[in-house]
Amino acid sequence: MLADYILQKYGPMSHLKLQKLLYYCESYHLAYFDDNLIPEEFEAWVHGPVCREVYDSLKDSSVLYVDLGFAGTNNPEAELNNLLSSDQSQLIIDVLNELSAWTGLELENATHSELPWCEARQGLGPADRCEKIISKNTMKSFYKAELNVH
Repeated sequence: MLADYILQKYGPMSHLKLQKLLYYCESYHLAYFDDNLIPEEFEAWVHGPVCREVYDSLKDSSVLYVDLGFAGTNNPEAELNNLLSSDQSQLIIDVLNELSAWTGLELENATHSELPWCEARQGLGPADRCEKIISKNTMKSFYKAELNVH
């Protein structure tokens, strides 16, 4: 549902960029609210964090070098607003407004410089396949420290 919301509100984008935006929404939500926004895990893939469930649900819609777009008939914004508090919704909007201007590559490079992804890939080479789970506890503590949230 969050993926649909992002595609509906911020327009077509690469799968790479969508995955990183989802990751940052989850990371900052963990930092501020000490709770999951996305119940699924993120894996430390070569090009950064990936939520396999979202990847699998959209991979048939994704063609190399063609952006994903919102193709649903539902209203993901209304669905999200029904599930989240106004503070949670505002956080998601703030994260997306800030990071949606970044390219997929810029977002990938950012995640590659941060502890949660690096920790999950420890001992692996840059091009090594990896399905290790990125620790949500590491995500929470890293982004809390980055934002100075207690």
